[in-house]
Amino acid sequence: MLTSLEIENFKGIAARQRIDFAPLTLLFGANSAGKSTILQVLLYLHELIERGSADVDRTELGGSVLELGGFARLVHRHDRQRAIVLRAEFATPGGLERFGRDLTEFPFPDLDDEVESAWLELTIQHRTAAAFHGAMVERAAIGVNGELEPLVWLETPGSLREGDPLYARINLGHPLVADAAANVAESWLSISVPEPEWHRGVDPGFPERGAVIGLDDLLGFTDGRALPLVALSRSRLSALPPPSEPLRVIPLGEDAPEKAATAQQVRTFLEMVLLGTTAQLASFLRDAQYIGPLRTIPPRGFLYERAGRITSWADGLAAWDLLLADRLTLVERTNVWLRRLGAGCQVVVQQLFDGSADAEELSDGHVDKTVRRLLLDTGGRSFVLPSEVGAGISQLIPVVVAAIEGRGNLTLVEQPEIHVHPAVQVGLGDLLIEAINREGSRRTLLVETHSEHLILRLLRRIRETTEKELAEDAPAFCEDKLSVLYVEATPEGVRVRRLRVDEQGEFVDRWPKGFFAERMEELL
Repeated sequence: MLTSLEIENFKGIAARQRIDFAPLTLLFGANSAGKSTILQVLLYLHELIERGSADVDRTELGGSVLELGGFARLVHRHDRQRAIVLRAEFATPGGLERFGRDLTEFPFPDLDDEVESAWLELTIQHRTAAAFHGAMVERAAIGVNGELEPLVWLETPGSLREGDPLYARINLGHPLVADAAANVAESWLSISVPEPEWHRGVDPGFPERGAVIGLDDLLGFTDGRALPLVALSRSRLSALPPPSEPLRVIPLGEDAPEKAATAQQVRTFLEMVLLGTTAQLASFLRDAQYIGPLRTIPPRGFLYERAGRITSWADGLAAWDLLLADRLTLVERTNVWLRRLGAGCQVVVQQLFDGSADAEELSDGHVDKTVRRLLLDTGGRSFVLPSEVGAGISQLIPVVVAAIEGRGNLTLVEQPEIHVHPAVQVGLGDLLIEAINREGSRRTLLVETHSEHLILRLLRRIRETTEKELAEDAPAFCEDKLSVLYVEATPEGVRVRRLRVDEQGEFVDRWPKGFFAERMEELL
């Protein structure tokens, strides 16, 4: 589960902004204030971790809906001298050892149990060298269990030549490992890259590089702790290794048997601390559902089931494909919510048969003799295509399906209320609550919205839950499951503020410029 995100020099954001997530996080603010930027950061972060792509235009999750435009369009004010910095904090409920290593003689036997959360910070910068010209993840740092100091730093070589190693510094004074560090400090330092050699490899065009992970006094550590710096073989031009590939430590000097054993220890440690944590963040982001601000109205020919068709959540068409493929209860559950929302229609999946098929083929559901078709029932058994009703239905159904289907633990939605009646917008609040309340769910919903009606329903449910006044079919909701973020454009850059809500469903912090003050102005 993602708990927080920090962003610096990304699009309209200049100074570092912190976003604290709850199971349900709402982004409010004026048009072009920078709300969508926060969703786009998560799509970009997924590309950086999975593929190491810093100069990406289209993302896997954004599909054809979203164009990031590459580093030059993403960095604040298009200033390529600036560095984008992204920091994610997240829970690590899964195991850290991913490659079947023998941990019998491993000096940190409880490491897997002791790491409960982690943070990853990436620095992305435009680099120019003889062998490379472009944007890349130049530095990475990983920390654990809420400690501010990193456990591991990584940095790319100064020359960027093919075959040059990646450098990783290990903080053996970190509270997680300090007690056992004395047993390995001498041997780990024996395979380390000497500091003078490291600094000779620093690119003269970047005199500040190396200071970040190369000089102990600038790291702020004056207690004489061991900070071994090891070289790793790399498969891509990024300071962050792919989470799915095992590491290879390059021992210093002659590859003596004792150094090979030490290198294996260091390798296993880095694989667990670095890859074991980031792989969980990558999985969390990989399974995300991103629903863009304008969902596609399914064309006439789309509404027939097609095996192997690839669709995207970004334009909403993945939801229609799931309904077409449903052989269990998804259509039924979707219709329950369409009735609760007062949408005025129901999803109907028809099965059509080839007239030449015999009874045996039809009874077996032979795929070559049958085809499924999706329609909408607007009442009185009047079946129509989605393109034949108001646009609101095609905008609403992907949101409903994503909320109740919930395959991933992260759902990103832009403007769920678009083109729908205020009464439906109110009901969307209950839909989102039930999505995060599902038993065993670790789900995070991040919703960009302008809907006063939606937030009012959430505040009402908090108050009713506290006062035990919930109706029989109303979902319970507590203030600690809600994060309301107000995004505001200022001359200094985008600013993000969390507005706290109390147990009575009232805002503790004043809503900037008044809570949807436009309504009051019109009434007066």
